[in-house]
Amino acid sequence: MTQILDWRPEPGEVVEFELTTDRAPVPHTVPASHFQQAHLRSTAANRAAGRRQSPWVAMAFDLEGRADLDALADAWRGLVRRHEAFHTWYEPENLAGFRLPPDSLTVRPARVGDFTDADDLRTYLHRRIDEQTTTGRPGVLAGVIRRDTASTVYFAVDHAYTDGHSLALLFDEIRARYHAACCGAPLDLAPAPGYLDHNRHERERSASLTAASPELAAWSEFLAVEDGGFPGFPVHLGNDADELLAATRIHYPVLTGAEARAFRAYCARHGGGFGAGAFAALALAQWEFTGNDVYRVLTAVSTRAYPRLLPVHGWLVNLVPLLFRLPASPTLADAIASAQQGFQRARAGYDVPLHRALELLLEDGDAPTIPPMASYVDGRAAPGSRDYLRADATVLTGPDNASGVSLWLNWFPDRADLVVSMPDTPEATAGVPKYLDRVREIMLGAAAGPHPAP
Repeated sequence: MTQILDWRPEPGEVVEFELTTDRAPVPHTVPASHFQQAHLRSTAANRAAGRRQSPWVAMAFDLEGRADLDALADAWRGLVRRHEAFHTWYEPENLAGFRLPPDSLTVRPARVGDFTDADDLRTYLHRRIDEQTTTGRPGVLAGVIRRDTASTVYFAVDHAYTDGHSLALLFDEIRARYHAACCGAPLDLAPAPGYLDHNRHERERSASLTAASPELAAWSEFLAVEDGGFPGFPVHLGNDADELLAATRIHYPVLTGAEARAFRAYCARHGGGFGAGAFAALALAQWEFTGNDVYRVLTAVSTRAYPRLLPVHGWLVNLVPLLFRLPASPTLADAIASAQQGFQRARAGYDVPLHRALELLLEDGDAPTIPPMASYVDGRAAPGSRDYLRADATVLTGPDNASGVSLWLNWFPDRADLVVSMPDTPEATAGVPKYLDRVREIMLGAAAGPHPAP
């Protein structure tokens, strides 16, 4: 996960893939999801105020040799026709929904030119991604940087229509389609469900909720702790007004592949999984820094609750309230079971949308523009994950804004690492790494401990 300002793509010939159709958009009546609605309204407000924004996510990865443009065009055409996320959309200004007939979509390569400077190339791609992903009618940009030894494929889409799981699906499918097109082999992919049905079910379910619904009990307990509202961070961030500030991002290698497996085994012996162990380490470090033995955080969970939803492209993610209390005189071993119970309870509410819960339980009903959170993802089973390193697969985002700290802990086949977004203030820059160093130290200590033979 890299901010585009920190990305240095190797120069080469840039070719974009233009998505065209000879058909007019057709309105649809499925409402946007709660997260889409909040995201798109923020996009519209920023546009109206004339603020530059980057409400997108992107992926870049390498193919061997000089890319075959016809094969890549064929791969993109198959992808955008198969997945509803790339031929349906909502207008940011009024949330009106539209769709294009997928069989009307064509893709053609359009040569942009040769770039010889990495900074110039990155500046061009940043501008083009910002332009194309905020235009409404599928806000996507696809292209390739061609070189003789390796070519870098890139793809960006408005975050309203994608998430991390979707990007993993895209990485695997584009490569499979490309290699099939290069060698003329058939590729039989079943039709994929769309995200609009998920939106419809979410809206129907959330409309039935009230403040007294038992499904909101975890949220009520989470918001009632201490002075209510959302938890602060264990170190001072220099943002007392809780404003949305320019952010900085840091990357922490936490565990090697072997250490991650050893840490998982340690957690299993003490009543939890890898994620529970990570949250227990965060809670234990918080207690050491502040004396607070109650750990609260919003954590990201997938709303793909059934196997049939696994092929769906879209933003099928929710933030749920994780809350647990450390035992007296806590150790990591003691804390893991409590964290596991809290994690399981939080995940049980995967289908209670954050924005609907806050609308019902808070007087102002508003969620933070960018809620601080802690995400844990086991990415080892994602399709194509063992090729990430060889393909230099990189998730790209626009420049960060933050009022608090957000953490993404990702476990890949070769490592577990942590990406942190925080306000770009002297206080946060000094304090947050100290806290995270302690979290990593706790996890490493568990991974390095005595391990009985399996």
